[in-house]
Amino acid sequence: MEVVIIGAGTIGYSIAKTLSKNHVVTVIEDDEERYEYIVENLDVGTLNANGANPKVLKGVIKPDTDLFLAVTAYDEVNIFACMVAKQIKNDIVTVARVRNSDYLDPTTLKGFMAVDHAISPEHLIADMMFRVVTTENMVGYDSLRPIGAELARFAVRESARYMTAIPFKDLLLPPDCKIVVIHRGEDIIMPNETDFLVVGDEVTVVGKSNGIIEFDRMLGRIRRPKDFIIVGGGMVGETLARMLEKEKASVKLIEKDERRCERLSKRLDRTTIINGDGSDPAVLQNENVNMVDALISVRDDEEANLLACLIGRHLGAPKVVSLYTRRDYEDVFCMKEIDAAFGFYDVVTNEILHLTAPEFKVMLSLNSSTEEFFSVKVTEGSKVKDRAMADIDLPERSIIAMIQREGETFIPVAQTVLKEGDLVLVYAVIADIPRLERLFRAHIPVGP
Repeated sequence: MEVVIIGAGTIGYSIAKTLSKNHVVTVIEDDEERYEYIVENLDVGTLNANGANPKVLKGVIKPDTDLFLAVTAYDEVNIFACMVAKQIKNDIVTVARVRNSDYLDPTTLKGFMAVDHAISPEHLIADMMFRVVTTENMVGYDSLRPIGAELARFAVRESARYMTAIPFKDLLLPPDCKIVVIHRGEDIIMPNETDFLVVGDEVTVVGKSNGIIEFDRMLGRIRRPKDFIIVGGGMVGETLARMLEKEKASVKLIEKDERRCERLSKRLDRTTIINGDGSDPAVLQNENVNMVDALISVRDDEEANLLACLIGRHLGAPKVVSLYTRRDYEDVFCMKEIDAAFGFYDVVTNEILHLTAPEFKVMLSLNSSTEEFFSVKVTEGSKVKDRAMADIDLPERSIIAMIQREGETFIPVAQTVLKEGDLVLVYAVIADIPRLERLFRAHIPVGP
């Protein structure tokens, strides 16, 4: 596939790095410093120019160009660039990064503005954070909207110690959810009937929304979280605050920039806006961070987010969640003091996987791109066709988690027989993908 990307900021760089592994990529960047950074760090074609200039686009969009992504920081520039790209090559697939929620109507974008797909990492991260902070034991979340299900990661804490004495064969899980994998330190454990949970485990569960909620209750849910402090009033912070307002939650938003505080006070109805430094211990202490259900730091500064989370934890915040924008900070934000951290790179990677593999309803890169959760169809040539789950020789670190059959999604049991046309949801480590490709007689894309 030949790809043109306009904009080499955090999002553009992440996309270019992801796609350059398997595709021919050209990046156009107006800023000379960012242009030089791309030249030095990525094996892609580069052009130091205005990516919204029709003359520039005519020079880079070729008859073989398949995908066009405009991902600058300016919605109008991205939309205009997509409109120009469609004029140059009508069948090119266009993608625009959109920050303003007013532009996110897919009908308007595709029909009037020539944008086939819109990606908004800020809105996606805000949505994921919303689910995590409003679900007591949840520390990770992905929507499986095309099949009406969810993938969630839970922390097993002391409140769930009673469950650690029950083997899985006797553990009465909600009917609409299934334990997919357990992460115990560095170990990946595929659950069997004799396994137990251990305090400190992180458990990945797939299921319908009600099953996910019930699983949270099993882990010792005390009450639905309703008091929050958000550090940072950028797009992620504002979007998250608006989501929490709809749930009638009590929200304090701490923002260092006075002008931004003034804008936020006009745009948010029920959120208390505080002009201060959210990484200052005195500010967090004055706002009673120990009394809230979660502290969420979403500034555009990794160091400030890290400091706010560590101080918040030290002062007694029961749950801390953070944003990071650069992938080289990923390992830093995996420390145990931070319950959940969300990075632009992972969100963008999964959006791009969807674009480059549209035939897959579900395609998620997980756990620093070492694991994958995907859907694959059972075809006439599949080795799993007409075989019971118990008789399928899956790789040791793979599991069939759910099946969608004739529009109905369900959790399979050992006696479930796979039929031609079934859409099967599979968790696997990347190293086992080739063997699964042979089982299903299908090409399965992998993340970077």
